[in-house]
Formats: sequence, structure tokens, C-alpha cells
Amino acid sequence: MIQAFLLVFIPLFIIVNPSSTLALFSVITSKASKKERIKTARTAAIYASVLLIIFAIAGSSILAYLGIEIYALRIAGGILLGFVGLDMLRSGEQFGESRPDKKQKSPSEMALVPLALPSLSGPGAITVTIVSMQNPEIPWWMVILAILLTMVITFVIFMGSVVVIRVLGKKGMDAFTRIMGLLTVSIAVQFALTGFAEWVTTLQI
Repeated sequence: MIQAFLLVFIPLFIIVNPSSTLALFSVITSKASKKERIKTARTAAIYASVLLIIFAIAGSSILAYLGIEIYALRIAGGILLGFVGLDMLRSGEQFGESRPDKKQKSPSEMALVPLALPSLSGPGAITVTIVSMQNPEIPWWMVILAILLTMVITFVIFMGSVVVIRVLGKKGMDAFTRIMGLLTVSIAVQFALTGFAEWVTTLQI
């Protein structure tokens, strides 16, 4: 039973990779209070859990009904993440900051996009949950348990962001934002290229 659980938990945790999203979370919550940071981390983890559980239970049926392939999700996720990265690079702004004439977004408003989707519950994680549910060796409740455990660990890792913010300071966070913006755009391009490559293999040439 433990082996069956690890068959879904290990691949899911590796693909979700909460430590890679920690940087983005740190940027988003760099000016937030401790209460707001906890709320954002908790909301992002809950959103990601709900999304993955929905796809675990009805993912195959949903995608088949809508005629959506996994490669389409990868490309769409890459485009969405690309806008996030460009926003972080723009004029050195902290992600989510707006011009004076626009309404300021709070960190908790960004818990769904981009934290939960596509960073935590992206195409890769969705694929793992759908495939795991179709594996006769893995009971359905183990897939749900693996999702919940992964997101609990993610929440704990996000809580460590305060150390990152304290060490870097304001100027360090500004530089960190630009660096992470570049990396986020790179990840977005990789998402899209992977999806495009998968699409090309389906063509009858």
C-alpha cells in the first residue's frame, strides 16, 4: 500500500515542485503582512488542491468533452505564465503592483492566478493525477491523499518566504523580482515549446 501511494505522491510532488514557486510567492507577498501572507499561502494551496482533485475525479471526461488535449493545456499555461513573467520584468515593478491610476491587487487576489494555476496545478500535475486515477494499482483515495499532502507541504514551504524577504531587503527584492521574471518567462516558453512539440507529434505528415 505504501508503494502504491509513493507511485503517485513522488511524481506529483516533483512536478508541483513547491520550492520553485516559493520565489514567485516571495515576490508577490514581499510587502504583505504576516496575516496576509498566511492567507495567500493557504488560499493558493486550497485552490490548487481543489483544481487537482476535480481533474483527478473528472479530468479525462472534462478534457474529452471539451476536446482539449494536454498539449493545449501546456501551451495555454505557458502563455499565461509568460504574462506573469513580463509583468515582473516591467520597469522593475513588484508583481501585482499597478500604476497610480489603477487599483492595487492584494496578494490574496493572486492566489488563484498565477500561484494555484498554472504554477502549482499546471498541466504536468494535472497529467499525473489523471494518469494515476487510471492506474489499477493505485486506489482513488490515495491520489486524493497525495494531492492533499503535497499541498500541505507546499503551504509549509511558503511560510518560509519570510526568511527570503528579510534576508534580501527592499533593493534585493527588486533585483530578485527581475531575475525571477526572466526565469518565469523562460519556464513559460518551455511550457509552450513542450506543448507545441507534443502537438507536432500528433500530426500526420
